[in-house]
Amino acid sequence: MTKDSDSQPQLTPAQAQALAALRAAAEGGDAEAQYRLGMLYGNGEGVALDHAQAEYWFTQAARQGHEKALLTLAWMYASGAGVAMDERRARELYLLAADKGSAKAQYVAATMYRFGQYGVERDVERAIHYYQTAAQRGEPSAQFALGKLLMEGEHVERDDVLALQWLTLAQAGGNKRAEEYIRHLVQRMHPEQLQQAREMLLQGLEDEE
Repeated sequence: MTKDSDSQPQLTPAQAQALAALRAAAEGGDAEAQYRLGMLYGNGEGVALDHAQAEYWFTQAARQGHEKALLTLAWMYASGAGVAMDERRARELYLLAADKGSAKAQYVAATMYRFGQYGVERDVERAIHYYQTAAQRGEPSAQFALGKLLMEGEHVERDDVLALQWLTLAQAGGNKRAEEYIRHLVQRMHPEQLQQAREMLLQGLEDEE
């Protein structure tokens, strides 16, 4: 999001018609339209930049459980982007999104509890719970974090086989840091452990099909 501006963008007739249709859908209660309208106001795309309107429309969508709206609104309160910084509100929104099944929010919640962020006390058990839930839902950052913890035996019992599985999935999901950890992990593992990890990983992929 950029700085507020009073300038109203010039729209073509087609763009004006599309904006009017989006606004009508948002006012009619469509959560996706509310989120998209919030993004337009938040970025000043097709409308004058207006953080208050962005917050309003994100809030309307978030009340309906819209994942991206919850995450965007939480980020705004956490960073003070266009709104007054409010760690309590950010925490509530991240946890709400996490409990609704958002893997990204679950990863944030895990980090929050692991390091005592956003006004919560450190709770390693709860952090591990959220890491595992997010990792199982395919969130690469959570897969990497969980694999690293298992590899180092930090807060959990060391398990090289399981660590390799999560780090491999994280790498496949685009996590660039996982490759270095995989390399070090493989060097210290026995051939039997490597074979076990491969078999378990393949079995897991087959179960997803």
